[in-house]
Amino acid sequence: MSLEYSPLESSRFNLRILRGSFTKLEPYEVLRTIVEEKADVAIFRLPTSQQHQLHQLSMLPFPVVVADTLVSFDGDLREYPAQPLRNTRLEIHRATFADTEVLDELINLSFKDYRSHYNSNPLFDPELVLAGYKEWALSCLEPSDERICFLFYLDGQAVAYTTNQVHSTYGEGIIFGARPNIAAKNIYVDLLNHTKQYMWDRGLKKVRATTQIQNHGVQRAWARMGLFPSRSYVTVHINALLQKQTSSVSVPTIQPSSLPDSGVS
Repeated sequence: MSLEYSPLESSRFNLRILRGSFTKLEPYEVLRTIVEEKADVAIFRLPTSQQHQLHQLSMLPFPVVVADTLVSFDGDLREYPAQPLRNTRLEIHRATFADTEVLDELINLSFKDYRSHYNSNPLFDPELVLAGYKEWALSCLEPSDERICFLFYLDGQAVAYTTNQVHSTYGEGIIFGARPNIAAKNIYVDLLNHTKQYMWDRGLKKVRATTQIQNHGVQRAWARMGLFPSRSYVTVHINALLQKQTSSVSVPTIQPSSLPDSGVS
């Protein structure tokens, strides 16, 4: 996949942002795309099996930020089916537009201190990063068979939420969160079991979840519930600022031969 313009992120952060992923790093092609697109920030992911190539980016004329490492876990529902909820008093409702205010509050409470690859880059305002999570989660309130949000209530109070995406062959948990200090033990386990059951009821046999490598707690929970590491990626930001500082940035002409192991003949 090549780097492509990201309209949502560009609008949110008021920067011209490109997004993409690679199976092999081609530094000259990355540079050429950034210059041709007059990008401010290029964000891409590379399999960690290929992260030894990252040294090649030191030849680029722009700051490079190694922003995070993602790890993805897969689970087979035939081998590890959903278990009954531990908190039997939980009431669960599929969220709609009428729940916008409730979901907004829960995201504020559960994600205000969360750190993702955006937070590794000083160009991104943390408040706007939080707004991005809200934008995705709130999009799950739209009537759809692909994106779903569930709200979990305890004694009449909304205490947690899940947002999930349904793919053709598997279901994926995207953003989960809970109100701090609630009187419900192992609430995260219940959120995951509910997601597993929902996907099974939809006829899907596999589930997936992805997080930053430093989130050890959720990874331990996933492993206990039959989800195991399957792939991992390093996230890289290149801060070119060509749109923001066109008048002050001088972009050198770099030939493929000046970049080591570029893969360009």
